[in-house]
Amino acid sequence: MNDTSMSGILLVTDLDGTLVTGKGAIPERNIAAIERFTGKGGRFAFATGRSVLGCEKFAARVPTNTPSIVYNGGGIYDFGEKKLLWSEFLPRDYDRIIKDVKTAFPDVGIEIYSGGHVYYINKNKYTKEHVAFQGITATDRDLDDMPADCNKILFCGETDRLRALSAHVEAMGNAGCVYVFSGPIYYEVLPEGISKGTTLKILAGLTGIGHDKIMSIGDYYNDLELLAASALSAAPSGAPDEVKSVADVVVCPCEDGAVADFIEYLEMRFG
Repeated sequence: MNDTSMSGILLVTDLDGTLVTGKGAIPERNIAAIERFTGKGGRFAFATGRSVLGCEKFAARVPTNTPSIVYNGGGIYDFGEKKLLWSEFLPRDYDRIIKDVKTAFPDVGIEIYSGGHVYYINKNKYTKEHVAFQGITATDRDLDDMPADCNKILFCGETDRLRALSAHVEAMGNAGCVYVFSGPIYYEVLPEGISKGTTLKILAGLTGIGHDKIMSIGDYYNDLELLAASALSAAPSGAPDEVKSVADVVVCPCEDGAVADFIEYLEMRFG
């Protein structure tokens, strides 16, 4: 008899620092656990700040049988159908933020995400490392030639510089925007009302999955809303204390297979 104990349960995972290690790999223990989970009827998806291109190699390694959240909530993409199902954009005058920051913080790197494309507006060592780590290609774009639609702006730099930048940007009073640190050297501008958590609710509506069946795991501040919006949540032990305090379960470090740990917990609870 087939084991269908995970049928109807959706597990949504962050990528970097949760499913994927700092070396850019998915621990084999995670892969085996995800295959077992989906084999028991579970549904599996990503919730990440990455672009679609930055996720594709991981979607090819594990069975993402449910549409995933990309751009930190700015889009929902079906890797099986290779189709963007839903997206949200920054206000059309988003370029004024970039022009201001490029002048005030010329050392900070700037990337913008638009549809399936990633563009460099200002390169530094962090943007180059970021794009290389994600295995994607970014194209140079001039300030006078910005795309009309932008899912998110990513600023890359030293933590203290980004803290100063965040105070500067938030003091501008940019209508239609929200802000989040997605890593110690990454600060993002997203459309107002957008987070992994708000888009999780949209994903639930698109797929017909009830709140009581939604589980999530994440490791950083941009995962707080995701964890809070789930019926049951987990965080790797290496996550900041504020993130762990929101999670229902604290599992092993990312490098040791945090997602597998959480799946084993779900199997014990629901199996």
